[in-house]
Amino acid sequence: MTKNYDIGKLSSDTLDNLLEGFQLISFDWVYLYVNNAVVQQSRYPTKEDLLGFTMQEKYPGIEKTEMFQTLQFCMTNQVSAEFENEFTFPDKSTSCFELRVRPVPDGLFILSIDITKRKQAEEKTFKYLNGLEKMLFMTSHKVRQPVANILGVSNMLDHSLTTPMELKTMVGYMKQSALSLDTFTKELTTFIQDLKHEGKK
Repeated sequence: MTKNYDIGKLSSDTLDNLLEGFQLISFDWVYLYVNNAVVQQSRYPTKEDLLGFTMQEKYPGIEKTEMFQTLQFCMTNQVSAEFENEFTFPDKSTSCFELRVRPVPDGLFILSIDITKRKQAEEKTFKYLNGLEKMLFMTSHKVRQPVANILGVSNMLDHSLTTPMELKTMVGYMKQSALSLDTFTKELTTFIQDLKHEGKK
């Protein structure tokens, strides 16, 4: 028969070895419990740097953030919430977290997962796709006109007798169109190289 455990009966070893951050926050915003993952996510060296302190003491200004307002709403109304948050640390660096908040008798129970790398990968993918769209736009608009000019001149050469002067003018048009295509080819090559470089960052 499966034995049920409540939070209070879970061993500290079990909680400490969770990959997800696990923390208990009291009604007055004091850290009652944090596991090793939370310590790592917090950028503080040890549990002792958090336990017994309030969130406001450890992260001045946190009470002004949208995340804290959500936590406060959960605390006041005893409701759950799940959301993503980009957290700014005192040194101005940032990390992205997926948070699951649940009300408990002592305050709030919060599970946190660091999704910074996933968000960075999504951002790279987004920029890459935008780059491809821009490349298609450039190709469509910068290639169409020179090609149309060349086809138009070719058609004229096929269906009309021309004087040497007219022929020279037509060749000039074709050369101008060819130079436009050559310039665009160089621009496209540079653009693709820049896009590859961005993808490697």
